[in-house]
Amino acid sequence: MKKIKRKRPKFKRFIMRVDPRVEDAVDQALGMVEQGKIQAAEKIISELLKQHPDIHTVQYAMGVICVMRGRYDEAISYFDTAIEIYPYFVEAWFNKGASHQKKLEIGEMIKSYQKVVEIGDPSDDFVRQANDVIKEMKNKIRQEKDLTMDQYLKGMDKFNKAFAAMQSQEWEKALKGFQDVVRIDPKHTQSYGNIGICYAHLSQRDEALEALDKALELDSDYEPAILNRAPDLYPLHLRRYTGVFSLSLPGKVVLSLQPLSLVFLRGDIGFNLFLIELR
Repeated sequence: MKKIKRKRPKFKRFIMRVDPRVEDAVDQALGMVEQGKIQAAEKIISELLKQHPDIHTVQYAMGVICVMRGRYDEAISYFDTAIEIYPYFVEAWFNKGASHQKKLEIGEMIKSYQKVVEIGDPSDDFVRQANDVIKEMKNKIRQEKDLTMDQYLKGMDKFNKAFAAMQSQEWEKALKGFQDVVRIDPKHTQSYGNIGICYAHLSQRDEALEALDKALELDSDYEPAILNRAPDLYPLHLRRYTGVFSLSLPGKVVLSLQPLSLVFLRGDIGFNLFLIELR
């Protein structure tokens, strides 16, 4: 990993604290990371964090160490703090995007890489790399979804909000959110599946079945809709499994789902599994 470049901000001026001795220590620790001496580097940065949590490069360095250890949630938190202190910290934006990419959080990855391209030096390798990823994603979204990047990101934001409402059992709010998603992306299988679940909890059986059928029309192998659509297991929201059901998705370990659970899928190009325990 190269040393952090110190550039003047391209946009607004603001004040942030810089300590040359701390910067030297950070560079030393990042050099250790390059050499594979991660434990020693983490010890140095941990001490710096206690004394200088307001210096953006210290937060960034701990984020890098967390990435090297595969602790991506922690890494993102440190990068976010570094960016909050110094919004034009291009390396932090890039590594934040790479961490989201590892977590298959495509929307946040795209937004981070867009920021890299917006504020970074076009001649830097990692800026060109971010730009290449964005171009590839634009083409992929256009080919597979027939959407623009902005439409895709808008739909993903609405999906995430609707999913949060579903987790809180706010069924009407969640339903409206998923309906907004399919207006943007009429082929979004997961939203139709979740619309069916929302209708089931609102005791609207026919509408629930219609939504699940639509999900299966788009993807005949969409397992959550297959399970929830089984005709001999109504009402839908009281679906019971016998034993433990295992579901495996690309890039994820197998997760066992206990009885009295519904399977909710989140995401589009990448997937995450979520469970909601029913009463």
